Amino acid sequence: MSVRIADLYFDEPAPASLKADIIRYNQAPVPIPGAECTPCSTIVVDLLLPQDELFSNLKSHTRQKIRRTQKDELVYEFCNDGNRDAVVRFADHLDRCSDLKYLPRASRERLFILAHQKVLDLSWVRDQSGNVLCASSYVITPFRLRGLFAGALYRGTTDPMRRTMIGRANRLLYWRDMIRFKEAGFHFFDFGGYYIGSEDQEKLRINGFKEEFGGGILHEFNCQKGITVKGKLMLWAIRCREEWIMRKRSRTLQSIVKENESSIPASV
Repeated sequence: MSVRIADLYFDEPAPASLKADIIRYNQAPVPIPGAECTPCSTIVVDLLLPQDELFSNLKSHTRQKIRRTQKDELVYEFCNDGNRDAVVRFADHLDRCSDLKYLPRASRERLFILAHQKVLDLSWVRDQSGNVLCASSYVITPFRLRGLFAGALYRGTTDPMRRTMIGRANRLLYWRDMIRFKEAGFHFFDFGGYYIGSEDQEKLRINGFKEEFGGGILHEFNCQKGITVKGKLMLWAIRCREEWIMRKRSRTLQSIVKENESSIPASV
């Protein structure tokens, strides 16, 4: 809708020549004056630590699963040169994962923009047949990279052995990413979020997965600021759309629960 949105990350200052209707300050260290700010938390690993120390900081069962992947004959790959076909393959995989979890699909337009600007890193792990088991994406900044979208096809199979293998593949994916970024000279590996609540069991499980890799929790702020009248109106529209999506997802999950309950025999 011809609305220009600028994304700034961490402590990146807004350029004086920046022309935008909306500025999004992603994970700013302090609230931005005049902006709508929401507290957020994330978990960050210091990649300046020696590799042996990074590995020892992993949970013991995580180290075991990563070692076990040597027998799985998995293939690790990555792309950070803006290749459009790679973005499409990644987005297709992510769509399958999102559909299985009844989550909104990621914006392909945003992925293409980031790839065009060479600030998008994609990685994935395939099995021997070439099937993508898990994939991750990052926004690249000079010293810190941030997890963007990720997905593993746990719900794509009912085979417990394959689900276990996908779990091992997902841990291998993040470990190989961390070492690759360390070798490239990055300082911080940011998982892209950490849930500080106590009610959402799915998010708590995701927290547990991230905690397996060590690191510390940071508390920051996501801020949005409408610069023009058009930008302020668009922020209002975005809020309305997000609320509608959440209500729709809640109704979908409730209907699934009711269907499952109705299928249980009365004698149980």
